[in-house]
Amino acid sequence: MRTQILSAIQGLSSTTLGTYRVATELPFEADGNPLYFKNPKKIYVDVDQYSHTPSFDLLDGNGWVDEIITVRAFFVNDAKQLPSNYETLVETIKELRLTSGITGVLEKLCQVSTEYSGDLLVTEFEFSFKKYLN
Repeated sequence: MRTQILSAIQGLSSTTLGTYRVATELPFEADGNPLYFKNPKKIYVDVDQYSHTPSFDLLDGNGWVDEIITVRAFFVNDAKQLPSNYETLVETIKELRLTSGITGVLEKLCQVSTEYSGDLLVTEFEFSFKKYLN
């Protein structure tokens, strides 16, 4: 799913992205700080995370499980002066959960959260995609 989300963000128009850039590297830590803190206004997409929970168990040991694939994207802004396209960009990225390249899933969700770290505003998108496995 990371590939699809990253491609969708890269495909956004220059008007939507404005002064934001899209990173192809993962948001690893360097010197104890996440890379997105060192590169404000650069959007990072993390690797897929998988979780499985039983959905329907049968007495013979068969059944179905819910597989949830979670992908997180991050970027940081100066909290004192948000870019004029901040709200538009957040709304646009949030809607990328509906990207046509993401198929075979039953639910497509995106939660957006923000937190302050000093004078920086961290914006995080958590995309969740659910499908059934047997």
